[in-house]
This record gives sequence, C-alpha cells and structure tokens, in this order.
Amino acid sequence: FRGLRECLHYGLPVGITMGLEIWAFQISTLMAGRLGTIGLASHSIVMNMASLSFMVPLGISFGASTRVGNLIGAGEHRRAQHAAWVALAMGAGVMTFFALCFLMFRGQLPRIYSINAEVIALCASILPVVACFQLFDGTQVVGSGILRGMGRTRPAMFINLVGYYVLGLPLAWWLSFKLEWGLIGIWWGLALGLASVAVLLTYWVRRYGPASMQPKA
Repeated sequence: FRGLRECLHYGLPVGITMGLEIWAFQISTLMAGRLGTIGLASHSIVMNMASLSFMVPLGISFGASTRVGNLIGAGEHRRAQHAAWVALAMGAGVMTFFALCFLMFRGQLPRIYSINAEVIALCASILPVVACFQLFDGTQVVGSGILRGMGRTRPAMFINLVGYYVLGLPLAWWLSFKLEWGLIGIWWGLALGLASVAVLLTYWVRRYGPASMQPKA
C-alpha cells in the first residue's frame, strides 16, 4: 500500500496534467464546430498537423524525464540542470523547424487533406498562427517532462489549469465569438494560453530546477 500511495502521489498529477491538455483541445474543437463545416474541417486539419509535429518534442520530453531523473538519483544535480536546458533547447529547436515548414508550405500542406478550396484557404490563413503555437508547444511539453524527472509533478498540473482554462480557452472564446475573429481567434487563444504555460514552466525549471535540489554542504 505504501508503494501504491507513492505511485498515486506522483502519477495522479501527471494524469490530470495530460487530461487538462487533451480536454482543452477537445473543447477548442467543440468551439470550432460552432463555426460551421468549413471551420470545423479546417480546424481538424491544422490540429492534426500540429499533433503530428508534437510527437517529436513529446519523445524528447520522455527522454528528458529519464535523463534528469537518473542524474538526480546519481547526485549529479548540476549535470541534471544542464540536461534540462539542453532538452528545452531541443524541444524549441525541432518545433522551430516545423514552424518554418508550416509557414513556407502553408498553401501546399492542407492539400494533402482536402480538395475543398475554402478549407485550403482557411487552413493557409491559420497556419502562421499555428507556427507560433509550435514554439510554445515544444517548450511546454519538455518542461513538463523535466518536472516529472524531478518528481515535481504537481506544478505542471496547476500551470496547465491556469494556462488553458483561466487564460487560453476563455480568450479563444472571446476572440472567436465576441470579436468575431472566427477560427483564427480560437488558435490565437490556444497559442497565448500555451505561451503562458511554456513561460511558467521555463521559469520553474530556472528557479526550482534540479540544481536547487542539491543538498547544501
């Protein structure tokens, strides 16, 4: 029972964190559904593209959890801090590549998914915003992985709650339906919500990262 409690102590916040993120994007899809079939189709296409590129920093996140956790366990807190910064740079770096691809080929990529001219045009207008979104998404997922490796699983849960549900989704609704920006308003809301999550997680790694866990002599 002690081991089970320990697993729940670390694992339950991780599950909630992932759930908060997944639910936020599902809610954004429900919002897009209110914009009609063209809006929903375009949203689904760019969401699929963003999700495919997300797999790369997600893998880096898992690697960061293992690397940081092993170095902390070995008492190498300085090296663990260095590994954390390297992982964050890798996450942002690969997403910079995908962001450039989304910008350069925004007129061609949607044609892989649809032949509808309206859908292709709307996707092309959204992809520059999705490109900004990519940079923040890569940073935040790696930041969450670093915190998991440190055994600090609760901060990411609260940061996701604030970033998505206090800032991102309400802003997406306001921009899309109150200011009538349409689909681009939903994606700006998501991008700004993700930006807040990425900034807060990066600050946490800097302020309370592995180096701060080193026992004082």
